[in-house]
Amino acid sequence: MLKKTIKSNEFITFSIIVLLSLIIGIINPAFFSLATVFDVLRASIVPSIMAFGLLLVIIAGGVDISFVAFAALGAYGTHMLLLHYGYQGGILLYYIIACAIGLLAGSLSGFIITRFDVPMFDVSLATFTLWYGFIRFFIGSAKNFQIPEGAVGYYAKFITTVKDPFVGEAGLHISVIYVLVIGVLIHILLKYTTLGRGIYAIGGNKDVAIRSGFNVRRIILIIYMILGVLSAFAGVTQSFLSRHFEPTLFMTQNLDVIAAVILGGASINGGRGSVLGTFLGVVLMQLINRAMVLTGITVEWQELVIGLVLTIFISLPAMRDRINKKTRHPVEIPDEI
Repeated sequence: MLKKTIKSNEFITFSIIVLLSLIIGIINPAFFSLATVFDVLRASIVPSIMAFGLLLVIIAGGVDISFVAFAALGAYGTHMLLLHYGYQGGILLYYIIACAIGLLAGSLSGFIITRFDVPMFDVSLATFTLWYGFIRFFIGSAKNFQIPEGAVGYYAKFITTVKDPFVGEAGLHISVIYVLVIGVLIHILLKYTTLGRGIYAIGGNKDVAIRSGFNVRRIILIIYMILGVLSAFAGVTQSFLSRHFEPTLFMTQNLDVIAAVILGGASINGGRGSVLGTFLGVVLMQLINRAMVLTGITVEWQELVIGLVLTIFISLPAMRDRINKKTRHPVEIPDEI
């Protein structure tokens, strides 16, 4: 049991997080503080929510880049709609409308994939451009900093706060509850439901999944519905945390979320991945970014480093399989039977 745990992707990712934290802490002792933990968790909130939705797609053997467009469409579209009608209430209505928009956008992608048997990645390329173009042409092309009165203080709603001698006061934002609840729900879906078993089966071998009785088209449609809802939810959360709404929200951040899911142990070929590993992958991405900023690495080099790290993590399963094959004792076949 212990040996299996040590070899798990989650344990490997967690070990890298601990090692990297120690290195950063040695370079900058101020890193070892509760304020830093709160800061990393806050930065991980929105990517985690999107990553949980993307995890389902990757486990099913697909790759998607359009989820960020779902987020922008849900958040910016909802804001401009409510702004038009002079809404000054709380954030709940934003979440309801945005998630409905995300559900429709995700359903459209799922329908195209299942109805016309188009690869997930190909559809995501088209819808990525489609939705960002739709936002700019039909909704708006400028950032908007108007926040409804009922949600003005959302960015500063903390579960608890601490005073740090280096960074001052820091708080654990209430949005971490979203990550916990959504993470638990996705874990239950994957671990204890027929739908979850179907998602893993499709990623393992789609033909076998069909022969086993799984309704592949229905499962993929549901996956994209969930992806659309979670992406839109994340878009609203990010917009209120940053106190502005923008039509190009997350436009260049889809690869970071994909990288986080892969770093968390999900296989790019499908059939493997977990909620815990995905969250750890998001945290690891945040630490890598902080380490590079701390050491003065430029943006261009940061992209190179993340690309190299991602390449290594994608290659690890294949390398591990080759090592296991070499270490297995060959079966001796006698000359005479």
